[in-house]
Amino acid sequence: MAGADRLRCGWRPLDGAARLLDAATSAMNAVGTAWILALMLLINADVVGRGAFGNPINGVPEMVSLSILGIVFLQLANTLSVGRLTRSDAILGAVRRRLPRLADGIDAAFHATGAVMMGIVLTSAWSIYERSVARGEFVGAVGNFTAPTWPINLIVVVGGAAMLLTFAMRALLLVARAITGGPNDRA
Repeated sequence: MAGADRLRCGWRPLDGAARLLDAATSAMNAVGTAWILALMLLINADVVGRGAFGNPINGVPEMVSLSILGIVFLQLANTLSVGRLTRSDAILGAVRRRLPRLADGIDAAFHATGAVMMGIVLTSAWSIYERSVARGEFVGAVGNFTAPTWPINLIVVVGGAAMLLTFAMRALLLVARAITGGPNDRA
């Protein structure tokens, strides 16, 4: 299945909400992509500074390690939204060819399970975020480079919430399609 434009149920309010969520996850994905570019520039500047001038940029390893987590959670929901989250759907594809409404129902159950799992992840991420704010947690070495961890933990919470909403929205769309037959626009 591809993005919300291709996964429709035929009920305008739900299809419209799915398109809005898809636009939000696309924007988060674009921010993650820009972050990757900025990170590549930072790493190259650090390498040049280290090699040519013997003066590396302080904190690059810490920034890279924090960035990887932030980038993944910014881009994760869009990966699901456009149908590129890794999964094995050979059996579901075979069912879809013969009984598309049953396949939509099974797929909806898979997505609902994903939403529950992301809810569990989100609960843990929220408590980690709260702790990082309350304790003033940071990475790095005092006097050299320090960075607070709460912004990345907040990105994990926001990205996890977007992933939960994407799983839930796709489950709703698939349930609606399984019940009504919905538009026959499967990828």
